[in-house]
Amino acid sequence: MLEKHLIEYSEQLQSYLSARKIESFDYSKFNNIEPIGEGGFAFVYSAVFQEKKYALKRLKDLSLDEKGLKQLRHELELLYITNHSNVIKFYGISDAPGGYFTLVLQLATGGDLRKYLQNKQMKGLYKISWTEIIQIAKDITLGLMHLHEKNIIHRDLHAKNILINDGRALITDFGISKQIRDTTTSSSNTGGVAAYIEPQCFLKSNNKPDKKSDIYSMGVLFWELTSGVRPFHNLLDPQIIILISRKKREKTVVNTPSNYVNLYKKCWSTDPNRRPILNDILRKLEKLLVETTIEFITNEVNQQPLEYPEEDNNLYENYEHCTECENAIVK
Repeated sequence: MLEKHLIEYSEQLQSYLSARKIESFDYSKFNNIEPIGEGGFAFVYSAVFQEKKYALKRLKDLSLDEKGLKQLRHELELLYITNHSNVIKFYGISDAPGGYFTLVLQLATGGDLRKYLQNKQMKGLYKISWTEIIQIAKDITLGLMHLHEKNIIHRDLHAKNILINDGRALITDFGISKQIRDTTTSSSNTGGVAAYIEPQCFLKSNNKPDKKSDIYSMGVLFWELTSGVRPFHNLLDPQIIILISRKKREKTVVNTPSNYVNLYKKCWSTDPNRRPILNDILRKLEKLLVETTIEFITNEVNQQPLEYPEEDNNLYENYEHCTECENAIVK
């Protein structure tokens, strides 16, 4: 199928989305534009428009075919009607100088979760309160529930795609980055951050990410909240892929409450059908907040495990599943 550079589609995208009442911002009216980050597919800036601060995500000039263009348009339409306190708001589109297609998004002032957790390290010791772990975990769960209810699969959930704003966690980069990755000439079957990708993507070449894939990634994030470091942080992607494919997982941080450990281990099960649904996860988190008396979790971040344990299959024998919850969320 014939491919074009995204910049060649920019005007077409603008017209299509504007016709569907997605707001178009005049780029020349943005002030105080400052770079704040760069990903594989976009440059990110902070900017002011009519005295309000925004984040501008200027997509790079990637190759895209007609099918990919239609999928991207569909994703943007879905995202525009998404409105939740734990999901970054998509306000509209703009046309940056040079014809670069740009997304206008909510600006999160606290940076991404990775940096947020790193700032809790001092002299090699990471320390975080138990209440904050549960609050962030609940924020991620609630945001993901909202996306899934809208039939939006994130597909690329990791610590840099969770932003912190006024002490609350917000999900960002849902759908779009992965959508572009999957439809560009530079894409790979397992594009994304390896440590958060479910094993099925490595074991089956034609595996298509679904809602259960997001649950796996969320389980890894729950572990990261207790460790303060990215999973398998001293290993290269090929090493990580081999470990995950062999059912190896990160080692539990000492003194982490066992029910929380069991929860994230169920989420990162190799078998997608053994992963809990989001309503169950939220219920468990709320219960943990009330029943757990521990005040802080600490971790020596410079310690590298000598070996990685296998996932625990015994967890599922007595798994407390809420059928009523599942009926409420599965259509």
